[in-house]
Amino acid sequence: MKKIILLNLIFTIFSLSTANAQVGIGTDDPQLTLDVTGVPSSTDVPDGVRAPRLTLADLNAKTSYSSDQEGAIVYVTDVTGGSTVNATELVSGEGYYYFDGSLWQSMKSTAGSILFTASIGEGAGSQVNLTLNQDSFETIVLADVEQNLGGGNWDATQGTYEVPISGTYLIKSSVRLTDNSSSRNFFQCVDVTNADNPQGLWQSNSGMRWTMLYTRIAFFDQGDLLRLYIYSDGADADISDASLDIVLLSQN
Repeated sequence: MKKIILLNLIFTIFSLSTANAQVGIGTDDPQLTLDVTGVPSSTDVPDGVRAPRLTLADLNAKTSYSSDQEGAIVYVTDVTGGSTVNATELVSGEGYYYFDGSLWQSMKSTAGSILFTASIGEGAGSQVNLTLNQDSFETIVLADVEQNLGGGNWDATQGTYEVPISGTYLIKSSVRLTDNSSSRNFFQCVDVTNADNPQGLWQSNSGMRWTMLYTRIAFFDQGDLLRLYIYSDGADADISDASLDIVLLSQN
C-alpha cells in the first residue's frame, strides 16, 4: 500500500509539472517553476533548500558538465587535494559555487580581499637577491608567493599574474635597492606591458638605503597579465627586496 501511495504521489507531481510547468512544495498554489514554502509558524521545523553537497575531489571527477548545465549550484564541503581539472580551478574553499558554463565560480563576493601576495628578499639590505639590466624595462620575478586566492594564475617563469575576474583593483608594490647603490633615475610600475607607462612612477634614489613604494587603482580585464617591472637609468639594479599585493575592490 505504501508503494502505491508513493507512486501516486510521484505521478501527481509529475502531472502538475507537465500540465502547469510549476511545482509547489508546501503550497497548493505555486507561483514559479519550483515554489518552496516554509513553515514559519513552527519553530521545530528547519526551513531551507540545500544544494547537493560535494567535496572538491567529487567535483573534480565530474567531467560531464557543459554549457547545458550552466547555472547549476553545489555546496563544496572540503577542498583537500585541490583542483585537478580546469573547471574547478577557482574552487579555493568551502561554500556555494555556480557553474558558468566552463568554470565553477564562488557565490561569495571576493571584493575587498587580497587575492595575491608575493615577494623576494627578507629585509637584508646588503643582500643582492636579483640583478636587472640597466636602461631597459625589466620584470621582477618574485620567488615567494605567500597567497594566491580567487583563481589568478601566477607564472613563476615570466613573473606575470593572470587577472581572474574583470574589475577594479588596488595594486601595491615596493622595490628596495641594495644599500649604497649608486644614484640614478628609477621607474616602477605594475601593468600589462613593460613600457614607460604614465601610470608608473619615476624617482631618484639617494645612493644609500632606499625603498620605492608604488600604489595604483585601475580596472583590469579577466585574462590580463600583470607584472611588476622597473627601469634603472644608467646602472644595473641590484635588488634586495621587492613585493606585490593585488586587491580586488569591485567586480565588473
